[in-house]
Amino acid sequence: MLAAGVLVVLVGWLLQAPALVFAGTTLVVLIVAVTVSLFFRTADVRVTRRFSPDRGVAGWSAVERVSVLPRGGRTSGAVRVREQLPFGRLSDSEAAAVLLVPGRASSAVFRHHDLPRGRHRIGPLHLDLVESYGVARRRVVADGVAEFVVVPEVVEVGLGRESRALGDGSRRQREHSLAGGEDDPVTREYRRGDPMRRVHWKASARHGELMVRQEEQHGLPSARVVIAVAADGWSDARPTRQPTTGVRAKPGTAAIPLVSDAFEWAVSCAATIAVEVGHAGSATVLATPGGALVARHDPDSTTAFLDDLADLRLDDVLGGPAPSPSPREPVVAVVSGLGRTDLEALVASRAPGSSAVAVVVTPALPLGTGLTSRPARPADGAVRAGDRLLTPDEVADSLRDSGWRVVETDSSVDVGRLIVTTGVLDD
Repeated sequence: MLAAGVLVVLVGWLLQAPALVFAGTTLVVLIVAVTVSLFFRTADVRVTRRFSPDRGVAGWSAVERVSVLPRGGRTSGAVRVREQLPFGRLSDSEAAAVLLVPGRASSAVFRHHDLPRGRHRIGPLHLDLVESYGVARRRVVADGVAEFVVVPEVVEVGLGRESRALGDGSRRQREHSLAGGEDDPVTREYRRGDPMRRVHWKASARHGELMVRQEEQHGLPSARVVIAVAADGWSDARPTRQPTTGVRAKPGTAAIPLVSDAFEWAVSCAATIAVEVGHAGSATVLATPGGALVARHDPDSTTAFLDDLADLRLDDVLGGPAPSPSPREPVVAVVSGLGRTDLEALVASRAPGSSAVAVVVTPALPLGTGLTSRPARPADGAVRAGDRLLTPDEVADSLRDSGWRVVETDSSVDVGRLIVTTGVLDD
């Protein structure tokens, strides 16, 4: 509009029309005045955010409600607000119009789609201060950010309580409850040869039959889930587009994290298996093939467990070692390509007498379901820090030769359907 005012002044001057010169000059002065006044407008606001759900699920959507409360009498008028997101950028067309009134909170609603897993920093809020006539605007940034946690998707398959692979966790929890709780040890029915000193008389009275103490079994039975986190084993691993993704960085990790669609599938699969194990009353140790502890899960800690997985990323530097496998502890591994050292460690993680199932994942190409990105078989001289990388096919063959049951799949397959149809939890 400033150019239009100048043009009117020039036309009026050329045509010797004082009225046009006056009109153009008035327009130019008005535009300059409102533009200057806009720079004296402040954005002293308090920003609060609420998310629904309060924790996002990877691949799903979430609704963010932003409340903007002016804290000074000079902050008022129409503004357009837009969030700064670590996993995407809201375009100008997605900005929400808000009318700021001193002393009254105004709100804007944003819907975020296809959420990436991670611990994300949302904000700060960008405000476009718009002059009353819409002839000028100024962009300012309001203080304040919020953390939004996006956890891996857990598919409810309903098999945990029926799985033979998960031991008798549900029965033992039930017996412990019936036996009187913390004051009584876990009990079971009397069997021939049990010493009479182990008879639990109170529990026997409740059950109507002799019950004996099982003092050595206070803890929950456990299962082990193994997930490969080395980036070079996932052939679709790629750097993120932005230097900052909002995921909490750990010492020693890369400045620009790597992402892999197949790895995200694997995290969802591992989380689903662990939660199903919890439905059976058992605890889960989630570890890497090399034996580093990733997270622990028991039936009462699902939220904390999923929060830990929100932080997990490729090539993560993890903490201490996972506990040694217990006898007859079932193992389910979700892997892709592996180095020879990791493969040997994975085979050794199987405890004596335990079942072992490996889900070997080949990354699917984004062009269509069923297409897979199978890495070329490395040459004999190819090494990864002195450790040859094996393809998913080679990993599957090696695990079969070691007595594991192997389920080969690609990352386009539905996690729940895979677990149900292949009987991952049935061994």
